Formats: sequence, C-alpha cells, structure tokens
Amino acid sequence: MAASFSSKSDSQSAGGLRLDNRPLYVRAEEALLALLESGLLEPGDRLPPEPELAQQLGISRSTLREVMRTFEARGLVTRRQGVGTFLSRPALLVIESGLETLESVDTLVRRRGIAVQTRDLTIEERPATPELARGLGVAAGSRLTVVTRTKVAAGQPVAAMVDALPASVVSAEDMRAGFQGSALDYLLARGDLSLAHARADILPVAADEQQAATLNIAPGTVLLLLEETLYTLAGEIVDFSRNYFIPDFFKFHVVRRVPTKP
Repeated sequence: MAASFSSKSDSQSAGGLRLDNRPLYVRAEEALLALLESGLLEPGDRLPPEPELAQQLGISRSTLREVMRTFEARGLVTRRQGVGTFLSRPALLVIESGLETLESVDTLVRRRGIAVQTRDLTIEERPATPELARGLGVAAGSRLTVVTRTKVAAGQPVAAMVDALPASVVSAEDMRAGFQGSALDYLLARGDLSLAHARADILPVAADEQQAATLNIAPGTVLLLLEETLYTLAGEIVDFSRNYFIPDFFKFHVVRRVPTKP
C-alpha cells in the first residue's frame, strides 16, 4: 500500500534555523532513509509515486532516482518496472533449495530454522474443473478433494498453494482430520500409496488481484509458479498442485551432472 509522508530538506532543526552545508544528495538520502524507517511502511508496501515522493522530500526527481538506485543496490527497496517501488523484505527470509528431492515447503522452511504457519486453509470436495481434470488425468466433473492455503514465514505471506486430489484417493473429511499443512506430507504419512516421483514445471506468472491480496503484493508482481504432478509406482496421479511463490523469498535450483563417458 502507498503511504503519505512529509519531510523537510531545508535547514530547519528542532533548535531553530541553521545552515546545512551537506550536499543535497546526502540530505536526500538521509530523508528517504528516515521515511523507510518511520514505521509507516511495512516490508512489501509500495512507496508513493516518484513525482509525489520527490515533492514530499523536497528534492528533484533526478536526485530521487539517484538515491533510489543506491537504495536498490543496498537491498532497501525493490523497483518493479511498470508497477512501482516497494520496501524490501528482510533478506534472511530468502529460502534456497534444489528440486532433486521431493519434499514439502513446510519441511524445507523448517529445516532452515524458520517457523512456518498455514493460514486461510480450506479443504472441500468439489467437481473437477477442466483445468484440474487435465492435471489429474480424470474426467471433468469428477469429485476432487481441493486444499487451498497460504504459507506464512516470520509473519509474512510467502506462498499461495492449491492441491487437488481425487476424492477416491482421500476424502475431504479424512484430509481435514489429518492435515498438518502439507498434502504431500499427509500422503507420505499414510504410507499406503507407494509414491514414486513428481513432474514439476516452473513458470513465471503475474499475480492476479486475488493472489496479490492474499500475498500482500501489488497486482502484476511476478510469481514463481511450481506446477507439480505426483505419481505412484503404478503410474496413478494422486495429487496435482499449483504453488505460487514470491521470488523475494524463494530460489530454486537444479543440480545437473555430467554424463559418464562410454
């Protein structure tokens, strides 16, 4: 969200008027830093538009741009082309992982020593939409157990997740009784499905209005979509998930090995 600020870049101080001979750039940087640390903005909030912010700080737009470039390099703000400038989130929440091992986000985050909570949880049975039917390889209208939730780490939303499972594999009632935050962890704990592997596709997508509200970001912000299909040893699809991650928090990599020479 945008906030309104006022700042004085002239020579006035609490004890009266005094001459400030420091370069304008230095004073502008000090004023902007005070703005960011004022508590009126929270991590992820959007700063006022450039013309408005320059006027409030009492500096030119060219000086503001120079200060913004410095602050962006320091990781204090994040500028998104065509969207705006945002107060950066703490760097300590960046979670990096390889995709070679299939594990839940809950497990991944907790291994980093970061508490993770599940919010906005819904577990319901409903007919498969054409999109979910294709993902699960079932007929449209088939009964599914759909789990949606938001993942929160250190008090900040970091991912929005949707899992769809055939109701014949697990009912919504059973899922509600045993769900601890992860559909994958639930299935692994059951131990009766002989889970084998998952196919994952990673795509950049723009956050829609609903995702933006859920994750406390601006609409149009680029998210990492991890679309995953979970298979049993028999080749049966038991889970199709669409997980939307904020790139500020998550980095994924894949280890590629050099083939053995014949």
